[in-house]
Amino acid sequence: MRKLSLLLLCLAVSFILLSALIVARSSFGHSKRSFTDTMSGKDIRQEIVALNSNEKMKPTKAFRSGHVSSASLTNYFHKTENGYYIQLPAETMVPTPAIIDGNIFLSGGFGSKQYYSFESTSGKIKWAIDLDDDGPSSPAIEDGIIVFNTESCTIFACDLVTGKMIWSYYLGDPLMSMPSIANGIVFTSYPAHYAADFQGTRNDSLKVWPTHVLIAIDLKTGNILWQKWIDSDIMSAPVAKNELLYVTTFSGAVYKINQKSGDILEARAMRATSIPVFSSDNEVIVSQRTDTKNDSVVSESIAYGIGSKSRTTFSKKAHYLDKKVQSKSNLKSYSMKMDAGNGFATGAPTTSNWMAAELNIGYSNVSSLQSFQGSRGLYIKNRLYNTMGDEIICTNDAGDVKWKYNLQGDLKNEGGFMGTPPIYCNGFIIVATFTGEVLILNEKDGRVFSKYEIKNPVRYQPVVDKGWIYVTTANGRLYAIDTGNPSITGWNMWGANAARNNVN
Repeated sequence: MRKLSLLLLCLAVSFILLSALIVARSSFGHSKRSFTDTMSGKDIRQEIVALNSNEKMKPTKAFRSGHVSSASLTNYFHKTENGYYIQLPAETMVPTPAIIDGNIFLSGGFGSKQYYSFESTSGKIKWAIDLDDDGPSSPAIEDGIIVFNTESCTIFACDLVTGKMIWSYYLGDPLMSMPSIANGIVFTSYPAHYAADFQGTRNDSLKVWPTHVLIAIDLKTGNILWQKWIDSDIMSAPVAKNELLYVTTFSGAVYKINQKSGDILEARAMRATSIPVFSSDNEVIVSQRTDTKNDSVVSESIAYGIGSKSRTTFSKKAHYLDKKVQSKSNLKSYSMKMDAGNGFATGAPTTSNWMAAELNIGYSNVSSLQSFQGSRGLYIKNRLYNTMGDEIICTNDAGDVKWKYNLQGDLKNEGGFMGTPPIYCNGFIIVATFTGEVLILNEKDGRVFSKYEIKNPVRYQPVVDKGWIYVTTANGRLYAIDTGNPSITGWNMWGANAARNNVN
């Protein structure tokens, strides 16, 4: 009897430990399931579709609402030689603003709970609001509604003229992407737990284990239209083109989805390091990790297409994606400090699935992942322009280099990119740099047409409108620069427009 009791006790303990292991794997197993190194090029559509077909595992629709109240801002305006700058109270990383109808719409920065609207040429404040969450993202604007995420942890839709909240959802912590809008639908992502199914449908051979949800919301009503499990958080923002939606996840997977139905048309693990742009032939173009486990140096290439016939062209060494380099950089120290200020004293939480991101792009903090824009290209007139680390590179469709421009800055020591993703305005390529320069380059040969010194570090893409350039800094400022050239116009939001598709 004693042996039987001991045996039963051992079996009970074993069952408890096994159950705990299953739960732990379901919660944290994605750190070992990243396909960054092992599944490059693999078609994962069937697995993703299967995960979304399980009725027991549908994402929740029960989200509480956020809150917005009036705020104020004083002593913020400072005149400069070429315009002005606004100093925000938080003095942290400020995302790209938006310019609509002569007004600026600006996040208060990673460590703030404020959003602002200013008159674009005078800097006069129009409205200011307090949020109940911090870290507001770059906005998307359409039909008089401004939409933005907060890192912790809410999506807000507000009236563009007054700042009054229209709808909001507390989605989850942290939110690291910007929302996008197309065809009256808002697209964004949030972290969620895909629970283990103890009824036997769980398949441990799965290489894809979802940690995030892609959600579609009606812009005007806030009604949730559909939700889909994806393997990790969305890099930068969803990209909309016509009736399709494209997302790159931090693990390096690229998805093609029907905007209205949410049907997943394609999903491929390809170690992508940027969100898509599109060629003149409507071919998807992303940057992509191409080093192997045997390589001592990380490399990045340009990839045309996401299917089995995709091809890579230009390639270069990419210390800016190497986790060994990034973990020792000033950007890492800065990101740890910003994370701690937002409640992540030990770094990003497991819910962010930072492990997949670190394996693919070398970054692992909430603040550095929220601000990551990668080597996203700009495709104009059969040429592709990319800021890759400390170079601006212009290539043709075959990958031949037409011109390069070297950027200043100690890439390895500072960490990240020494310049922003390029924007295009009527024959000019514009890039802002970490060393505090705003460059206007000739699209044909890369020669500098003009240069403005703001002497403050920049990490986010600038925007332009009616001859003015607006650029935010990593220490809480917005610079407004009057170029005197009205052809410098037409790039009003991050990614040019609310769809983020780089078309101005």
